[in-house]
Amino acid sequence: MSILLFLCVGGLTECSFLDEKETATSGQETKEKVETKGESNEAIKKKEPQDSATKGLDKDTSKVTEKEKESSKQGNKQEESSTKVAKETETASSKVDWGSTWSRDIDTDPAGIDITNLKGNTFKFKLNSNHLDNPKDVSTGLVSAGDVEGTAKIEGNVATQITDDIESGCMIKMTNYTSYIQVEEISNCSKAGGIGVYYEGTYQKGDISSQEEKTDNTTISEDTEENKQDQEKSEESSTEEIPSGKSQDLLTHEEAEQRVKEFLSLSMDNMYYVYDGDTPEGNYSIRVYQYQEATADSTEHEAFYGFYTVNPQTGEVADAYADLKESN
Repeated sequence: MSILLFLCVGGLTECSFLDEKETATSGQETKEKVETKGESNEAIKKKEPQDSATKGLDKDTSKVTEKEKESSKQGNKQEESSTKVAKETETASSKVDWGSTWSRDIDTDPAGIDITNLKGNTFKFKLNSNHLDNPKDVSTGLVSAGDVEGTAKIEGNVATQITDDIESGCMIKMTNYTSYIQVEEISNCSKAGGIGVYYEGTYQKGDISSQEEKTDNTTISEDTEENKQDQEKSEESSTEEIPSGKSQDLLTHEEAEQRVKEFLSLSMDNMYYVYDGDTPEGNYSIRVYQYQEATADSTEHEAFYGFYTVNPQTGEVADAYADLKESN
């Protein structure tokens, strides 16, 4: 009986011991789980700023990429716009016929332009100008000559000289009106020729002097006698039209210059009216120009204004290029 009691007491003790051990073990495991969970939460907290920084960096990178794309698009648009403008300018320039030869048909101041190497919006040119005191007999008068040569850049119907191949300092601008070119000086051209030589004025298409010579030679060879008869009839008709006693009452050159001055009634200063010979029809040719004093950019020079004819019998004044301007 004692033995049984001992075993029971021992059994109870062992059971109690086991329960305490299990409780201790369970508490340890719970503590470890809490610590592990704490460490896990700490790791998550540390990881969250890193994730936020990564997300922010991704957003910044995305913004930079979008800006680069936008900048690239703008650059492409600007490049396309520049190319379009260049093509339009080249197309507009190519529509203008610059031909190859242009002439200023003035007895005392003939001139000509030769255009070569037309490529894109540029071409080479050479302008020759002469001044003759006596165009009917060159041997008895002063003859002066000058040249302007270089490259011109085309913009629409205007070609502006950009190089001076003979280094005279003379630079010009040419405006193309299809049937004629208007030449203007854009720098001092006084050193680009002899006395009385100038380059401004209206240049008609083609070599007028050569055309006139060819036409005259052909007409004379075909029917010389008929031309003589026509000339005689013309002279007789002209004589009949002049009232009796008035054949000698012709305007002087000075009076013709005054008629042109009154005809234009210009308010500009330093305007000059100069007799420049007779036209084939027998009218007086009056050249009008403005004297321009030296400035910081140029020396003194003559700025061409125009040519006018005066009938020495009636005093009638006319613009020498009126018909040419109306046709354009």
